[in-house]
Amino acid sequence: MLNQLINVFWTIVSFSLVGWYWGEFFSEKQSLWMLYIILVISVFSFNIPAKWISNLNLSTKTRTYELAGIRAMRWLVQDGMLVNRIQQKLGKKHKVISSRQSARSYLGKIAIQERYHYSCFVFFTLSAVSAIPAGKLQMALLITFWNIIYNVYPILLQQYNRLRIQKLLGQVERI
Repeated sequence: MLNQLINVFWTIVSFSLVGWYWGEFFSEKQSLWMLYIILVISVFSFNIPAKWISNLNLSTKTRTYELAGIRAMRWLVQDGMLVNRIQQKLGKKHKVISSRQSARSYLGKIAIQERYHYSCFVFFTLSAVSAIPAGKLQMALLITFWNIIYNVYPILLQQYNRLRIQKLLGQVERI
């Protein structure tokens, strides 16, 4: 339940900003078509081939992600450190990975979450770009900033988690 509350919170905050922009921009008929085009492109980006996604990884070393601030991000996400601490205080054991099978299963979950954030990244980026010719530079900057928080860092977190799990499974060299 706590994981879902965290997801709902971040999603509402993030999409409220972009929704606010599109709500302001809807006064023009062209904006509706632009929104549809951006939505279609974003949905198609969810289906990027896995090989392409693996080419987008920041690094093959967990240390690189840690230097980028991923450890701080781990406090604020589902199945993160905050959730684990709360679960422990409530006397519940909350282990995401307890076996090799659950680790492999979690890799699948990571892939879906990463695709979701790539799709949202495309939507937020194209929304920010569309704000520039509309003369809404501050909104473009705000959407870009929030895109980094809501999409870029979660993508990096999924890449980091994948490296950690692969290391556990013995699928990569020592990092």
